[in-house]
Amino acid sequence: MKNIFLILFTIAVLVTSPSFPALAYEATIKTDTAWLDQLVSPSSYFHTRDGDITQITPEDYVNRYRNALGLPELRTNENLQQSAKNHTDYQNKNGLYNGDPHGENSAASGFTGSTPSDRCNYAGYSGSCGEVQAGGDGDLYSALDGFMMTPFHRMGLINASATEIGCAHTGSWVTCDIGYNLYDGYSSGSFDADELIVYPADGQVIGTTFPVFESPMPYPDYAKQNIGPTLMFWQPSSWDPLTAEVAVYDLTEQKTIGSIITIDTENYYTMGAVFFNPVEPLELDHEYAAYVHDTSGDDVFEKVWTFKTQKSSNVFFPNSDETITYDAHVDWAGSGSEQLVYTPDPTISETIDRLSGYIMLAVDNHGEAWYIDPISRYRYYLKDGPTAYEFLRSFGLGITDADLAKIPTEDDATGGGTLAKQLSGRILLQVEQHGEAWYINPSDLKRYYLKDGDEAYRIMRELSLGTLMSSISGITTGSIE
Repeated sequence: MKNIFLILFTIAVLVTSPSFPALAYEATIKTDTAWLDQLVSPSSYFHTRDGDITQITPEDYVNRYRNALGLPELRTNENLQQSAKNHTDYQNKNGLYNGDPHGENSAASGFTGSTPSDRCNYAGYSGSCGEVQAGGDGDLYSALDGFMMTPFHRMGLINASATEIGCAHTGSWVTCDIGYNLYDGYSSGSFDADELIVYPADGQVIGTTFPVFESPMPYPDYAKQNIGPTLMFWQPSSWDPLTAEVAVYDLTEQKTIGSIITIDTENYYTMGAVFFNPVEPLELDHEYAAYVHDTSGDDVFEKVWTFKTQKSSNVFFPNSDETITYDAHVDWAGSGSEQLVYTPDPTISETIDRLSGYIMLAVDNHGEAWYIDPISRYRYYLKDGPTAYEFLRSFGLGITDADLAKIPTEDDATGGGTLAKQLSGRILLQVEQHGEAWYINPSDLKRYYLKDGDEAYRIMRELSLGTLMSSISGITTGSIE
């Protein structure tokens, strides 16, 4: 069974707050095909994973996307790299702080700042900065691919005003800090801010689906569903909402894609760009044409371009030391059919070893919570508070007050210790008191007090790791009696 984990995307933090008109926007869907007369197919198609990526940095990989879109390259900044590493190191030790992927607890080990700007300044960066972040078991390059798949994170990486970048990968966490050092005259090339930028780029090969799983949620009505990929058009010189009509045409089957939805450009994270998605996933190995046209009456822009979908959903996005293969299975994050994250095939036993003691949250299956018991090596479904409480009574291990005191609490600056490592993932009951229950979180080796069933359920979900059901389905299901 392939061990595939979901990349969990978090909010893309931008630097300045634009002022949008109080106006909701939806693109008009064009149905006629006269625009196809303007189409010129590219001589060849490209995939950002083409060629050898083993010798390129993550910053250079981001620039592959920017080059394809005609944007100036970002230069690598060591201070931003250090800032990103500080944050991923912190999260690897401490996990999320109050559920905020961009926050840090000032009392925790490795704290370097409560906000991305604070951390950038701490690392010696003098300009403004923003941050995009992901967590999961994929490689760093897969996380960068994932950022580009999600509309709001994409804007952080392709911001035409950005000048510098630094990325880091520690454990399950990936962070890129993006700098806006506009005062040192840096430019890697000319760029016309009035140019209309489209995504995918003309001639690019992309996936067939977009899992609607980003924070904030771009299409709330389609949350955690799989729709067609996120196309985009954007004029960087203006953050005002554009008025336009859009169209997508399947050149392989010669038919118009009629069901298209668009993101409201009133949303802060769109930066005035227009995103539009086919409601249904696109077909594999098809050539498509896309169209946008200004409908403001000024006829400022019109764009026609082509892209292709992958030859198969069985497309590898390999780790950096492996060659891209077009006939091996992989899934896009959250979709259950295509994914950006690849890890080598482990045995079921190795999977259980890795997940032992964790609570896994099946994001593609109604957010079900499953506990991987270190003793029975089965997975147990935590349906609700009462079920979680029964679970405690069935699996609790008695411990003395003296031994319990050797394990750090969630309020301690650091976790760990010999006993905490031995009891990682276990549920402990204070036998010398009133049977108070504690969970030893494998991520930080701290103990968390489970006051009652509802509190146990809440804490376990807060400390859970996102996954796909396909990733844990090979583990035997246990029953709580």
